[in-house]
Amino acid sequence: MRKKRWKKILIWTVSIILLLGIGGLFTANYMMDKMIASLADSLESELIEDTLAEAPVETDKPTGEAPTPSNTTEDPQNTPTPNEEATNGGSASSDTPSSTTKPAGDSEYTAEISTDKAKNVQEKITVSEKAKLASVFLKELSMDDIKALQELASGGLNLEEKKAARSLILEKLSPEQYDELIQIAKKYGMSQGKSYSEVSKEE
Repeated sequence: MRKKRWKKILIWTVSIILLLGIGGLFTANYMMDKMIASLADSLESELIEDTLAEAPVETDKPTGEAPTPSNTTEDPQNTPTPNEEATNGGSASSDTPSSTTKPAGDSEYTAEISTDKAKNVQEKITVSEKAKLASVFLKELSMDDIKALQELASGGLNLEEKKAARSLILEKLSPEQYDELIQIAKKYGMSQGKSYSEVSKEE
């Protein structure tokens, strides 16, 4: 019974190795897509939770401003006409987008990874780059390391979590591997592109 079981395990292991060898690019492409997609989904769900949590606070604001109608009735000359309100409202609404919206390029570096940034990277990163990332991570990182990185990225990546992930990767990767992968991250605006030696001095 043990011999049969070991034969099954051996055949299963060899088949996986052959599958990874033949379809390495496809496997890496699929795996990296899943990793980036999970990061984007977690960020999106976190943003939805934040907006739902802030919604009750916004609805309470009009109740505190109730005494204002008494002041408006005293000066009828100062009350704006409907046409003036329409023009003022239009100008106010037209001014707000210009101050709030600041479009940034997909390759521009940002300290924290947003949902749109993660989705753009997922769409634009090449298959060869995904294969390179996957091959290095699978070769140098253990399952515990990969799980630790997944836990760090589960709720989005802030500055502290990015530093923790960077420290783990610095410990496991060689300077050449790190410098090669960091250039891929820099290309898509997910890193400043500092070399292994530069980052090691900051640790």
